[in-house]
Amino acid sequence: MCIRSRIRATGSRRPRPISRTSSSAGFPDWSVRRTPRMLRHFLRFELRFLLTGWMVWIFAFVIGAMIMGAVSSDNVSVGGAIGNTNRNAPFVIQNLFGVTSVLTLLMTTAFVNSAAIRDFQHSTHQILFSLPIRKWDYLLGRFLGSSLAALIPALGVTAGVLVAPFMPWADSSRFGPTMWSAHLEAFALFTVPNTLFIAAILFALAVLFRSTTVSFLAALLLLVAFGVADVLTSDMKNEKLAALLEPFGARAFGLATKYWTPAERNTLTVGLDSLLVWNRLIWLSLGLLIFGVTGARVSLSDRASRKTKPAEAPAAAPAGRVALPGHRPSWSGSAALAQFLGTFKVEFKSLIRTPTFVVVTAAAILNCTVSLMMTAGEAFGNKTFPVTYAVTMIIQGSLYLFLIVLITYFAGQLIWKEREDRVDEIQDSLPVRDWTFFAAKFSVLLASLVLILLAALAAGISVQAYRGYTRFQVPLYLEEMFFRDFSALVFLATLAFFFHVVAANKYLGYFGFIGYLIFDAFGWRAFDVGSRMVDFGSRPSVAYSDFFHFQPGSLGWHAFSLYWTLFCALLVAASIAFWRRGKEAAWRARWRVAQSRLHSGLRPVVVVLALLFVASAGWTFYNTKILNTFVTEKEGERRAAAFEKAYKQFESLAQPRITAVRYDIDLYPEKRGLSLQARQTLTNPHAAAIGEVHFTLDRRLAPEIQLAGASVKTDDRRLGYRIYTLDPPLAPGESRELEILLKWEEKGFANSVEFIQINQNGTFFNNTILPQIGYQPQRELNDRNQRRKQGLEERPSMPALERDCTANCLNTYLSNNSDWVSVETVIRTAADQIAIAPGSLVREWTEDGRRAFHYKLDKDSLNFYSFLSARYEVAREKYQGLDLEVYHHREHSWNVPRMLESMRKSIDYFTANFGPYYHKQVRIIEFPRVASFAQAFPGTMPYSESVGFIADLRDPESIDHVFYIVAHEIAHQWWAHQVIGANMQGATALSETLAQYSSLMVMEKEYGRDQMRKFLEYEMDRYLRSRGTDVLKEKPLLRVEAAQGYIHYQKGSLVMYLLKEMIGEEAVNRALRQVIGRYAYAAPPHPTSWVLLDALRAETPEEYQSLLTELFEEIVLFSNRTMEAKAVRLDSGEFEVTLTAEARKFKADEEGAEAETPVNDWIEIGAFAEPEKGKKFGKTLYRERIKVKETKIVHTFRVPERPARAGIDPFHLLVDRVKDDNLKDVAIP
Repeated sequence: MCIRSRIRATGSRRPRPISRTSSSAGFPDWSVRRTPRMLRHFLRFELRFLLTGWMVWIFAFVIGAMIMGAVSSDNVSVGGAIGNTNRNAPFVIQNLFGVTSVLTLLMTTAFVNSAAIRDFQHSTHQILFSLPIRKWDYLLGRFLGSSLAALIPALGVTAGVLVAPFMPWADSSRFGPTMWSAHLEAFALFTVPNTLFIAAILFALAVLFRSTTVSFLAALLLLVAFGVADVLTSDMKNEKLAALLEPFGARAFGLATKYWTPAERNTLTVGLDSLLVWNRLIWLSLGLLIFGVTGARVSLSDRASRKTKPAEAPAAAPAGRVALPGHRPSWSGSAALAQFLGTFKVEFKSLIRTPTFVVVTAAAILNCTVSLMMTAGEAFGNKTFPVTYAVTMIIQGSLYLFLIVLITYFAGQLIWKEREDRVDEIQDSLPVRDWTFFAAKFSVLLASLVLILLAALAAGISVQAYRGYTRFQVPLYLEEMFFRDFSALVFLATLAFFFHVVAANKYLGYFGFIGYLIFDAFGWRAFDVGSRMVDFGSRPSVAYSDFFHFQPGSLGWHAFSLYWTLFCALLVAASIAFWRRGKEAAWRARWRVAQSRLHSGLRPVVVVLALLFVASAGWTFYNTKILNTFVTEKEGERRAAAFEKAYKQFESLAQPRITAVRYDIDLYPEKRGLSLQARQTLTNPHAAAIGEVHFTLDRRLAPEIQLAGASVKTDDRRLGYRIYTLDPPLAPGESRELEILLKWEEKGFANSVEFIQINQNGTFFNNTILPQIGYQPQRELNDRNQRRKQGLEERPSMPALERDCTANCLNTYLSNNSDWVSVETVIRTAADQIAIAPGSLVREWTEDGRRAFHYKLDKDSLNFYSFLSARYEVAREKYQGLDLEVYHHREHSWNVPRMLESMRKSIDYFTANFGPYYHKQVRIIEFPRVASFAQAFPGTMPYSESVGFIADLRDPESIDHVFYIVAHEIAHQWWAHQVIGANMQGATALSETLAQYSSLMVMEKEYGRDQMRKFLEYEMDRYLRSRGTDVLKEKPLLRVEAAQGYIHYQKGSLVMYLLKEMIGEEAVNRALRQVIGRYAYAAPPHPTSWVLLDALRAETPEEYQSLLTELFEEIVLFSNRTMEAKAVRLDSGEFEVTLTAEARKFKADEEGAEAETPVNDWIEIGAFAEPEKGKKFGKTLYRERIKVKETKIVHTFRVPERPARAGIDPFHLLVDRVKDDNLKDVAIP
């Protein structure tokens, strides 16, 4: 606070005593008793000072513009995608306020620092503190003034949301009515507490230490706390703890709203949720407590006055002549190197000793280590082995933001340090080359990054060793972190230095660099620019895999690296040219200096670099735009819309069907090449002749198609559609052979790595690489918002479910051009690889130094299969006449025995309960982690290296998801590869839901009925979470669409397991055997989900028929809770338990709007003993199902031993959003 004294001194007149001192606002004549007025004055002055400045309003504008962009367009994202809710829904508004309160942390820090240490920066504190002011009036006035000013930028959220609907690109149909209560509540729950919490801590620290650095470091530590809480939420059991530990309330808000449906997100506010309120109170109280304790230690007296009196300086030596040695500046290379090393040493020591660097580095390594220790890695809260590539991914996610912050901050500090310390004139006059200081400072920044990366590497290896994993792969650490990632950091550092060198002051340098990063992240996408040649530092790459390391696309990665390295070298040259030496700051003068430097020794370097850059740019442009092409995201949407508009008319056109396929495939892994010849037998099953054959093609391929009597009518290469006219037409019942020749080989390099499925080791592609006969609706846009933008009507992603089959039942949901086909394959690959195709291996031989394999399907199957090739190790077993095989990478053998065990037990259960298995082999085949899934094809199940193969199953309490996934994929050999649903809603209930049920039964046989609870908890959580984010409308299970995995997987598990509990496992299996017996490998028409429901109804007693309706045809949720559980010990030694509970039932529509309905259901009651040490659940003492017809339940039962917990629906069989209140501790007198 600037104080101007009204003291006049004229001649030798003695000045009057100071009775009144004023600031620019004017100080009144205070007395100690006038505390309220004193506080108000500080508060008023602080507000006036901050609100008349530009900083508050610039921040408010930035926040408003950012929120306006996020709400009006999908090209900008703040706090995640908006999804299927209104763009101005209360949920969206409150989420934006919560996220913004984190984003504005540094803004709040700026306001608080200004208020807290302004007096010390301007050296006016001695005058101010000499006044009769109270410490707490001063502190509170400044604190409240800066806090109130810091609240203003958050109002940009409201402004952005209100302005968004009026933007010309905004879709007005996606905006609902303005709910002011959502804005007010969010402001009160997030903005006010977070701002006061942050301001209280930072203000106290800034006043105590009189340093902006300390408060900025404290702000950074708050962000670390946010990150640690985020890691803790990765497992369900830590959710509540994480919600309380996270200081900004975002996690508590997420926990309170995680199960909200679109209807609830559009209409509800979070209200006074207890966990959120506790979070707000805890952290606000903590902040104010720190403020109070620290404020009590602050003294308004000047610290200098308490210092000891300095020692007297020794007497000066008599003046005299001193002969100085002669010196001639040396401009040799060795002298320049010595100057560089000397400057580097001084600057590096100075940087790493700064509190900022020490604290930021410690925070970064702490955040990184916590993330390494806590990250689960796989489904159901399970951990993976800490393989090196997974560790480097965690390091990237938890550390690199800190490194970007360091680059941003220290680039400015290093460039402007001498000017801020006012020694720039001394430095600039030194006989040092122009590049020396730049090179030294730039090297210091890079060296500091290397230091942190080394610490992160040590942390990664230490965590690996701690968790018992010793395959450290140090070369991979070095390549990933110190070559690939470090080069990206060098690019950023170069850009940051350039902005600061050319900027007029440090803050403009920060603004330019940060502004460009924001534009680079969002701007190119908004303008539909997808070339990596303009996306700063961008390079095409693929995820590391133990199969092929970084080989696919390596040429493109190195080419773009060269391109950006040369560009950054030019930035370095420009920075040296514009390096300031002297006080001349005008741009015209600096331009003249730069030109003079360019005319000196710098010109040859710049010319060479420019020529190399132009050559590199030309080479890159040729490869990415001419030799290869790419399609931007928006262009892809436009093409999908154009495809539908142009060719949708042919969807129902009669086309021939494929009945047999023979392949001759040559794979060239070393050069990522493929040569494929397919001969398909086409048959006309229709009553009329077929005069045209239509093909949907991959536009990147140019297949040759040969068909007797066929001539090209239309060849749309842009949209990938080709039409052939047949002369003569294909007569009813007639067959012809279609020959397809397809070749692909990597040409140069592309903007992004294409056809990664064909690679040096781990090739994995399926038959959809071929041209597909007929119009393929999978090419259409599914998202209703995208469809609306492209002028297309909203439609379900699948045809509506029909009770009586029409033409839609003639096709499966996987194919509209085939049913059951015979497949035979000859496939050749490299000499050191094994190639796998569908069916049994007929023979293997060597041909021209390459391995060749001949496979043939044992049973006609779906025209849906894959081809793989890699350097495999194979684990084999013979079981019940079947070849059980696991093809895997030699380093991934940990869980292979468990996979074989699951194979055996799955085959036993499925053949005993559903029917025979028709293939002679069961193969699991590992493929590279270019995707993370497992998939079932006839007799073969490709399984990603990142799913299951590296799972750490050593914890006996964890869910054995490796066993489960194998069982699920083998179940598909019955549910999908024997019985396949018709192409309409509900089809995936016949495949995915029944595969879920089948695998659950194998799991139950392995682990017991009681142990299914944890699995069902995770399935329930994932189903409920996904309801609010589904871009489609939620459908009942009977009408589920293929894109709604959370319904056919997660809800399907819950539905089928509950039904099994109600009517019995054998009754369910009898119904499924009926479906198998009627539809296995059957010709069209194919079954629908009505077939499944009808079969189940036939096996379901009358008392459960309404349950079937609710499970399959409706969306039903429960709200069950135990209100009281008490027990008394009987003379017999038993315990009589009296349970008081409440059961409520709701039915929801497709948007999630709920209406309560009377309860009339069978619900389980249970009681459990005290769990053993280290276990969550105790032994089941009582488990019975009772008919509930009233909301309130009072149920009495006896148990043989002392109960610890009891409750309603203890195994979470019913869909209930609040499961934690189902059980209560039993009170025993």
